[in-house]
Amino acid sequence: MTVKEDIKSLLAKESCTITDMAKKLTEKTDKKYTLKTLSQKLTNGTLRYEEYKNIVEILGYEINLIKR
Repeated sequence: MTVKEDIKSLLAKESCTITDMAKKLTEKTDKKYTLKTLSQKLTNGTLRYEEYKNIVEILGYEINLIKR
């Protein structure tokens, strides 16, 4: 699963749109996010890990690394 698919899946589970997430990211980080910029980052695969962590946290999830 790609990061884009992962995030879109989480957004759908939590009934959150990309526009809503962009607003929440802007509030959390004081960095301007819009529908266009967030969509481009997901499509281009340029979303930074810190941004991914913030999205996951906003949605109420955590990232766990588990050794195989």
